[in-house]
Amino acid sequence: MKKTLILLTAILLLLATAGYTFSEETAKEWTVSGTISYSSPLIIMMMGNDLQATFDALGVYVTDSVDSPFNNSSIRILGSGLVLKGAYTETGSVCFTLPNGDQVFAVYEGMGVGGKRMKGTFKLTGGTGNFAGITGQGELDRLNVNWPAMKGTTQGYIKNKFTWKKE
Repeated sequence: MKKTLILLTAILLLLATAGYTFSEETAKEWTVSGTISYSSPLIIMMMGNDLQATFDALGVYVTDSVDSPFNNSSIRILGSGLVLKGAYTETGSVCFTLPNGDQVFAVYEGMGVGGKRMKGTFKLTGGTGNFAGITGQGELDRLNVNWPAMKGTTQGYIKNKFTWKKE
């Protein structure tokens, strides 16, 4: 009986210690990369040789890892671009609606690179449900297609990579 009690105590102590060790090794920061495909009506106001463009894009985010909680999220991007003296700048906000219904919010800014391309950075600003308190940041590289399927729209894709953590 004493040997059984000692053995059980040793096993419980080992499990308690191992459980603590495993939880200490759990990652607290994750990296996500993938592609957002989108389409949007495009509103353009000409200002001589310059212009202001606004859009409310809808799309889907497919991550490089199917195990990512962001994989197959729906995306809404509300943004504004400005061409001033040939230089393009853009700012906007993003709402990811994850497959479980939680939402994650971000803001971004970027600059044009050639005709239809933009590179920029973004910052996660918060979330709902399991993603309340999320923070993170990343980079994006967007390319609009040359000939959208419908006049007055813009279509394209965004390659991105970001790290995130939840407090």
